[in-house]
Amino acid sequence: MKQQKHHGLAFDRATVRTIDADGRMHVEISNISKATVNPYRGNEIPDWEALGLDPNRVYFLLRDPEELARAALTFNNIPLLSKHIPVSAAEPQKEFVVGATGSNASYQAPYLKNSLVVWDAVAISLIESEEQKELSSAYRYRADMTPGVYEGVAYDGVMRDIRGNHVALVEVGRAGPDVVVGDSSTLNPSEIPKMKLSKTAAVVAGALGAHIRPRLAQDAALGDLTPFLKGVSRKNLKSEQPRIVRAMQNHFKGKLAQDANLEDLKEVIEVFTDPGVAPIGEDEDDIADPEPVAEDDELMGKLREMLGAKLGHEEAERVMSALGEPPAASASDEPPPTAGTPEEPVTKQAMDQALVKAQKAGEQAAVTRMTAIRTAEQECRPILGEIVAQDSAEAVYKMALDAKGIDLTDTPPAAYRAMVKMALAQDQAPQTPRVAMDSAAQKSFRDRFPNIPKVI
Repeated sequence: MKQQKHHGLAFDRATVRTIDADGRMHVEISNISKATVNPYRGNEIPDWEALGLDPNRVYFLLRDPEELARAALTFNNIPLLSKHIPVSAAEPQKEFVVGATGSNASYQAPYLKNSLVVWDAVAISLIESEEQKELSSAYRYRADMTPGVYEGVAYDGVMRDIRGNHVALVEVGRAGPDVVVGDSSTLNPSEIPKMKLSKTAAVVAGALGAHIRPRLAQDAALGDLTPFLKGVSRKNLKSEQPRIVRAMQNHFKGKLAQDANLEDLKEVIEVFTDPGVAPIGEDEDDIADPEPVAEDDELMGKLREMLGAKLGHEEAERVMSALGEPPAASASDEPPPTAGTPEEPVTKQAMDQALVKAQKAGEQAAVTRMTAIRTAEQECRPILGEIVAQDSAEAVYKMALDAKGIDLTDTPPAAYRAMVKMALAQDQAPQTPRVAMDSAAQKSFRDRFPNIPKVI
């Protein structure tokens, strides 16, 4: 059988990734960690205070090859998560578990390898689209701050007594781009069965997209929602509703505008579970490329009515627009203007009314802004104490996060308030044993400091 090269490793073309009859992805061999030197902030290192480390300084730690070899068996049969979060039998974090490692972990320099199974459709889609295909192992370890040099790269300490906790799918991992879910280029296209969307799923995806888009932070993208709706039909939409809502809320966590939420996703989906409203009729044939479905005026009018009752007129119009429907005609006693008729001149009274309205809007905006600043000052007082006046609430939250030593590179201001609340919650929470997370602390770290090992 033909062998293909990927990052210097030979993979059997037919066995790197396979999809079984139920849509689960099986990866026969994958690099899950790597012996290398990586950067860690001082306060990420276990027992950093006892070791006398600076919490804000970056230290370089060696993931020692001998320690990885000894730890291999502890990476067997552990959870594969959609994000980094410590897991245990007491706190299994079931909502983030998308698969598991196999039982054949082994160290083959410089990589720790194991098989994987991924059973979540959204995670599989993110792997195949390469949005989230790097792997990042999390483990407990003891920091031995004895400096040295590994393959020409200086390090400040060594990770000892490594014990696997979980593996996570991430966009950028510390171990590097060669620690990935077996590369999809090694598969025959015929080996991956295509999952098509039903008409119901296509319409619901469009409606949910229209509902979510205006709630996103300014720099966040909606992306493709079809993976969330794969396998959904008119018959199972109601039973699938909790899964869809939970998956979308997890996916868009941290991507929403300040004070926005997705608590009403359930109401959007519920409209389409009504047999009398479902805009796809009785025919539920699969379609490969979702397009808005045109239906008769009476049916779409009823759908518009139900959406309006649950979500309000403005939101209903946004959803209907995503389904390809024109705006509802507004009732008016005024006859349509005759072509060629000159527009009526704007009177002084109308101009005065417009100015008054604009002034009130400006005053209201100022009140809203000052209220947000006062709220931010109160929420940040445990960190900053009394605060010198700032121009915006975002500036107050940023000052608090800077005081905590939190790197805000590539972080949208809309997320600052939530990050402050998390920092305060962590200060109040009881200390638990630290688990090392190998995903890049900041996505841009490698891009910002490409030559940092050469400097040391």
